[in-house]
Amino acid sequence: MATHVASRRLYGEQNFSSLDVSMLGELSSMREMNVVAMQNSTPATRRRMSKGALALLLALLGALAALAGGAATASAKNLHPRPALAAPLSTSGIYVQGSHLMQNGGLFIPRGVQITGLVAPDADLTGKYIAAHQHFGAAELAQAVADHANVVRFQVSEFGLNPSDPLYAPHYLAEVESGIALARAAGLDVIISLQAEIPAGNETRCPLDDGGAITDWQELAQAYAGDDDVMFELYNEPGLPNSAADWALWASGGLISNGAGGECTAVGVQSLVDEVRGLGADNVIILPGLAGEQTLAGVPPITDPADPGDPQLAYGIHYPNLNQTSDDWDAEFGNLAERVPVIVTEWQANGTTNCIPGAPRSAPLLLTYLALKQIGVVGFAFDLPGTIVADYQYDPTTYANFSCGAFTGGAGQILFGDFAGEAQAVEGTGASPASWLLSAPALAQLQALDPGLTDQAFNTPRTFVLGASNSTLAAAGLGAATPAEAFTSLATMSQALAAGSVFPGTEAVVLDLGPGSPVSQQRHAAQTFRQAAVTAHHAGYLFIAAPQIGLVHTLEPKARPSWRNFDFIRRDLAGIAARYADAIVLPFGGTQKRTVGYLDLTRAAVQQANQARPGVQIIGGLSVGSHSTASAASLVAAAQATGGYVTGYSLSGQSAAGATSSLGLLQELYTAG
Repeated sequence: MATHVASRRLYGEQNFSSLDVSMLGELSSMREMNVVAMQNSTPATRRRMSKGALALLLALLGALAALAGGAATASAKNLHPRPALAAPLSTSGIYVQGSHLMQNGGLFIPRGVQITGLVAPDADLTGKYIAAHQHFGAAELAQAVADHANVVRFQVSEFGLNPSDPLYAPHYLAEVESGIALARAAGLDVIISLQAEIPAGNETRCPLDDGGAITDWQELAQAYAGDDDVMFELYNEPGLPNSAADWALWASGGLISNGAGGECTAVGVQSLVDEVRGLGADNVIILPGLAGEQTLAGVPPITDPADPGDPQLAYGIHYPNLNQTSDDWDAEFGNLAERVPVIVTEWQANGTTNCIPGAPRSAPLLLTYLALKQIGVVGFAFDLPGTIVADYQYDPTTYANFSCGAFTGGAGQILFGDFAGEAQAVEGTGASPASWLLSAPALAQLQALDPGLTDQAFNTPRTFVLGASNSTLAAAGLGAATPAEAFTSLATMSQALAAGSVFPGTEAVVLDLGPGSPVSQQRHAAQTFRQAAVTAHHAGYLFIAAPQIGLVHTLEPKARPSWRNFDFIRRDLAGIAARYADAIVLPFGGTQKRTVGYLDLTRAAVQQANQARPGVQIIGGLSVGSHSTASAASLVAAAQATGGYVTGYSLSGQSAAGATSSLGLLQELYTAG
C-alpha cells in the first residue's frame, strides 16, 4: 500500500511537540547568551531558569548546532519519538479518539450520502418518498460506492418502529435491517438517524426525543451492538431554538410544547446514551444540535458511561448557512470540532429548496472549510432528484447556468468531485488527504512530468493553488483543488478583495508577511495578521497566514542570521500568525537539509500554533526554488521527520529543476510500498 503523509499522522492534528514553549516569555534575552558559557555554567546559575525554559533552550540550541554544523543523518524518528496517545477501549470499526473519528486504527472522514426511501413504513410513505422507496436497492448503493461515498445515512421512522404507536408496522424493522445489510454488503458504513418529522409518517412530533425514541433505540442498539461500523444518530433535527434553557432540556429532558397546542415529555440525550450503553452497544453515538440541528454553540457536556475518559460521542450539524462566513461557521460548530468529532450529517444547496443565489460560490467554500477542519459531510439525498442528484440515473446536479428555481441546479457535482479526489489521494480509505500549497506554474511543471501522480496528490480541496482560477483547475483535471491568491501587503490584499480583483473562484487568500511587506506591517505582525483574517473572512474567503523568517530581521535588525530561526520561535511568530487563521505555513524550508534541526523547529512552532488556535491547519514549508540545492532525498527526509506534526507541505518557489525533486517527494509519499 502506498505511504501517505496523512497515514503517517498518528491521528490527525493533535500530535504535538513535547517541547514546552509556555515559558518563552522568560527567554527574551536568551539570544545574547553565549553557548559555551551556558555549557560551562554552574548548577546554581542553571537553576535560575525554569526547567521548561531550559529544556526548550537546549532543544533549540541543539537544532541550531545541527543546522550550523551538519546534523546527524540518523533517523529523526528514532531521535525524537512522537508522544504516545491513550489507546481507546476498542480499535476495531469506527471509534472516537480525541477530536477525531477513527476506523481500524486510522483517521476516518465520512464521505456520505443519505437514503430516504426507508423513512417510513410502506403504507405511510408520501410524495417523493414513494419513488425513493421504489428505487432503493443494491444497484442504488453500488452507484453510491462508485461515487466514492463511504457512508450511507438512513432515516428511519420513530413511529413505524415503536410497537406502542398507531403507525407501528411489524414488518418495518425487518425492512430497515435488510436495507442496512445491503449497505454493509456493499462496503458502506452506516448512520442510523431516528426521524420523527412529517416524512416519517406523522405531522405532529415532539421537538426533542421522547419515550418513543427510548423504545426504538432499545431495538436498534441491540440489533447493531456487534457492528461498530454502524453509528447511531439519536434524533433528527431537534426543533427547539438555541438557548441555555433549551440545551438543558436537550440534555436532561422535561415537559415541552409539541408545537400543535399540546405537550410532550422529552427524555434527554443523556438518558438515550445511558440506555444504549446499558444494552452493551459501544457504537459511536451522534448527538444532534439544536435549531433543526443547525447549531452546536453552547452544547452542554454529555457523559458516556462506557468510556468517560474518551467519550465515544460525535456531534451532528445540518445545513451550515451559506450566507455566513467561516467565522460564523466556527461559532456554530467549527470551534467545537477542535475538541470533539463533528459531522455534517445532512447537506445540500440546490436551486429549489431555500435557494441561495450565491450558492455556486459559497457551497465550494463551505466544502473546503469542512475539508480543512476534517469534518465529514453527508449529501442529501441520493434518492431524491433535484438535490445532489438530478435524476434516477444518479447524475449529479451542477451549478452550470444556475438560477434559483432550476430543478437540476445544485452542489452534487462539487460534492462528488471532492469525494472522488479525496478517495483517490488516500487510496479509498477514510483518511484525510495531505494539505498542499503551491503555485500554478509549479503545478504545471509537475503535471508535465507526471500528470497521473499530480492528479492523485493534488486533486483535493486541501490543495491550495496560487494564481489559478476554478475553471483553469477544472480544465487541468483538478476541479477539487482550491484556487488561492497570495499577497505580501495587507493593504493590497484588502483592496483586491474589496474590488473583487482576484482569480475567479478564489476561496482562500495568503498573506506572506516578510521582507517584501511594508515595514510597519512587519513591526506590528500580530495586528496585521488579525486584520488580514478579519478582512478575508468578512469578504467570504478563508485565510492562510505565512510568516517569513525575514520578519526577525525587521523586528531585530542586529540579530545574528544564525539565530533567526530560534528568534522566530522565541517571539512566538507561529502563534501570532495562527491565532485568527484557518491555516498557517511554516517558514523553515531553508533548514530542511538538516533533518533534526528542521524537525525541532517545526515541532516548537506547531505547539505554539496549536496553543494559539487549537486545530489550526499547519503546513510545513519545503524549499524547492532555484536558490535551493534540495534533493528529492532531503525533501523526503524532512517530510518523514515532520509528517506526524503538520498537515501537509508548501512547495515554495519551485524552479524547473526543483520540480524533479518535488516529483521525487510525491513518488515516495504516494507510490512507495
